[in-house]
Amino acid sequence: MNLFYRSILPLLASFAFFGAFLAGCLDAPSDPQEPQTVESISIMVKQKDHSFSTVLKVNPSDSASIKAEVIPEKFNDELSFEWIRSNASKDSLLKKERTYSFYPNRSGENLPNKLKVSDNEGNQKVYDFTIIINTPPVLSDSTIPANGEKLYGSPESAFLFEWYSLDMDLSNGDTLFHILEIDGKQYNVGTLLQVKQSGFKAGEHSFRIIVRDLYGDTDTLAPKKFYVVDTLEAK
Repeated sequence: MNLFYRSILPLLASFAFFGAFLAGCLDAPSDPQEPQTVESISIMVKQKDHSFSTVLKVNPSDSASIKAEVIPEKFNDELSFEWIRSNASKDSLLKKERTYSFYPNRSGENLPNKLKVSDNEGNQKVYDFTIIINTPPVLSDSTIPANGEKLYGSPESAFLFEWYSLDMDLSNGDTLFHILEIDGKQYNVGTLLQVKQSGFKAGEHSFRIIVRDLYGDTDTLAPKKFYVVDTLEAK
């Protein structure tokens, strides 16, 4: 008897971009004497030496692999997998394997968005998913104040903090959000690239910048030091 036909009830497929989950089942009778169940099929991706993840997000600068993770694993050989690129006009078969390696490109030419799972009796289940192509943001090491710079003023003086961030995806609707950390305290400054801050006592202080894009990718600068010289106190 075919394992897939008698046992996949339910057949679950899960995939996630920020926790998305999709489930389905094949209405097939199970063997009451030998119940065997495929608990889930997860769609997962990885790049470089990272582990496979259900967060379907890839960097366009590196090759990637996508696979169907079957639980329990013993059912892997009982199923066939087809990775498909589907658009408005047609479906194109990319690979008939459990794992498919590809190089991401924004045209979507070789980017799968559909998985078809089949058994040897013709039962099928199709799952739609989306892979996000995202380039992480980058912070320039050039800041105001510069590392080790002396600032002259008083606790009432408003000193300028300025930084520069870049993201290749800004033209595709991405947005960058920043955190300014001064002396260990964080300030969410949103999309701003400069702020003024007062209340500094004379002596050594530190600051750093953290940037995050819409898809959770981040960059940060190592803490920089600056020194406040109180001109009123000096008088």
